[in-house]
Amino acid sequence: MNSKPIVLRKATIIDGLNNKRYKADIIIFEDKIKEINKKCDTSIHNCYSIYCSGKIITPGFIDVHGHSDLQIRRSSDMKAKIQQGITTEIAGNCGIGPFPINLSDENVVKSIRELTKDVLGTFDYDFTDFSTFCEKVESNLPNTNILFLQSHTALRANVIKPNANRAATDLEIKQMCNLLDISLKQGCIGLSTGLYYAPCLYAEKKELIELLKVVKQNDKVFATHHRCEGDNVIESLKEVISLAKEVGVKLEVSHLKAIGVENQKYVNKMLNLIDEAKDANLDIGFDQYPYEFGSTSLYSLLPPDYLKLSNFDLKQVLSDENERTKIKNLIIQGDGWDSIIKMCGFDNIFAMYLESQRELENKSLREIALILKSKDDDDSCFEALFDILQKESGVALMIDITQSFDSMDKILNHPLMCFGTDAIYSGDEISTVPTHPRSYQAATHLIETFYKKRKIISLENLIHNMTYKSAKRFKIENRGSIEVGKFADLVVMDIDKVKDVSTSNDVKIPPEGIEYVFVNGKNVYKDKDIQLSHAGRILKQL
Repeated sequence: MNSKPIVLRKATIIDGLNNKRYKADIIIFEDKIKEINKKCDTSIHNCYSIYCSGKIITPGFIDVHGHSDLQIRRSSDMKAKIQQGITTEIAGNCGIGPFPINLSDENVVKSIRELTKDVLGTFDYDFTDFSTFCEKVESNLPNTNILFLQSHTALRANVIKPNANRAATDLEIKQMCNLLDISLKQGCIGLSTGLYYAPCLYAEKKELIELLKVVKQNDKVFATHHRCEGDNVIESLKEVISLAKEVGVKLEVSHLKAIGVENQKYVNKMLNLIDEAKDANLDIGFDQYPYEFGSTSLYSLLPPDYLKLSNFDLKQVLSDENERTKIKNLIIQGDGWDSIIKMCGFDNIFAMYLESQRELENKSLREIALILKSKDDDDSCFEALFDILQKESGVALMIDITQSFDSMDKILNHPLMCFGTDAIYSGDEISTVPTHPRSYQAATHLIETFYKKRKIISLENLIHNMTYKSAKRFKIENRGSIEVGKFADLVVMDIDKVKDVSTSNDVKIPPEGIEYVFVNGKNVYKDKDIQLSHAGRILKQL
């Protein structure tokens, strides 16, 4: 705890409650806001003073869609989040997470490692339940506050052996429900699934309904990366809304979007479906990150039936020319699944990280085809992709341009939207592993692009979406607003200077304009660097 009060003097306050900004001194004592003096004449002896005239102070930003489950153990400083003003995160999204796992099966370990983007391969995954995981984290707390969803992938991998890429039996469903109930009672805030990804995409309705009944019984949230975000996005969204309605469970739709140029026409209908569900008394919301391009596994370009294969079996399949032709035709047709190649094209898909083929990184699939095949026609692009996946011995990640700014304007300005980064970390802070800029710049990018440049939303409303609205929706108590008695998670920024300064060669460089960050009353960031560590807390909902 701080032995002396901290006084942030003569700042402009945007309180997170969507109120008009005002000037005040903020007095921090220990981990909370002790006083807000609107006269700006605070007289306290023996204190630390920071003069903030001309600066804006906001609540610390809340990232409701993160993937820092393992990053908090690799890099407890959490500079990537802190440098952009994020003080609280919800992890375990998209059905991806490392607990409960006590694995001896090498193939399952490898699968979880890839899904959790553990490129360094440094963890034993011996997290037999959520409490065990928390014990390991609490021995080296991160600088951010963090909450966890129970991942569907871990439930399936823990129960469905030896390969979780199939429908579950009734007994296996019961076992998953028991594990989920334990996690929720130990403090997880809900269940997340990634119906777009193996092994969750093999879950049948009866499995999902039984799991959601457990979520409902524990009064928690159901967060989902639904099955399709492209040609069949409307049907896919209807599926998860129907599941939530049937059980009566709170629904959070992950990173709401429509993928592909032709599918931007569905955005209005998607938002209308969500509004109608809300009007019908479903507790529903969604999150989104502020970029027109996303990032995921390069393997997700393959048809679903091939994603259930082991790595060894997939390499065997890709060595067969007839199988390659079959896969190519399925990708071109894209019936019933999100064929990213069909929707976005080879020019808009880039190899971001190839563990054993680093020389091909930061190039589009068409550029890679020219390198590997000396041609850049579509057939050569397919062959280049298959060659990469057949050769790759480790993790393969991509960036794909998926959305339009007009669609993002509508999504990011919708009253049910909460801010998320979808940040995925593949290594430590000094690692050369490439990553999406959202992992280091998302909050400042959102403010710069959609408030300062595109002017689609007021700063007060935007900060509300990034703070108090998220805290209220996910029951994060005493955070998300600047009020007396609340935890002192605060950001001091120079709004005129706020800027995403990332480049294609360096996304980890600190953004401009974030001058101070406080977590639980501790000044963890100033002068573009971390000042101290272990300021955060695991926030359980018991």
